[in-house]
Amino acid sequence: MLRAVLADVLTGSRLVIGVAAAGALVVDRIHLFSILLSVAWATDVFDGRLARSSGRHTLFGETDMLVDTWVGACVLVGLGLSDRAPLWLAITGVVVLGAVYLWTKNPAVSQVLQGIAYGAALWLIFTSEDATLAIPLGTLAVLMLLEHEKFFGKVLPMFFQGVAAFIKGEHYEGPTIGSSTDGGTGT
Repeated sequence: MLRAVLADVLTGSRLVIGVAAAGALVVDRIHLFSILLSVAWATDVFDGRLARSSGRHTLFGETDMLVDTWVGACVLVGLGLSDRAPLWLAITGVVVLGAVYLWTKNPAVSQVLQGIAYGAALWLIFTSEDATLAIPLGTLAVLMLLEHEKFFGKVLPMFFQGVAAFIKGEHYEGPTIGSSTDGGTGT
């Protein structure tokens, strides 16, 4: 029970972390942004691990991809509001990709939004004078070591299947959150 509740707390915390990350960009706190982005990524991994280990359904387990999309959208909006990306382009990306994701539930669309946001964020961090690149890159390295089987066995195939379905005009929602592969407890 406690693990399921903690998983929900971690998932829900990303809603706040996304807004805080956007705010850090707006006030030009790249170091803080790097930390918040890394925490968002880590909580995304650990909420799923906790949920699966609890053996119970979690309150937010079915909305994990939506929360991931939210964090990516916040990063894009933060990049736009801080004049690091054209605001019109950031907002258009969030509205179009966000709407398509909500309409289709195709996880590949969410992953594209996140990929654009995180790629731009890593480029910003890489080109900043502050040596904060080590924070998100180190976080990514550790998370990839922990989750490499899930990434290569589930996430990448889900992305490519979603892209293929989108191109063909087919409906694709990815693996069901409550499937037997994850015990019905989240991603």
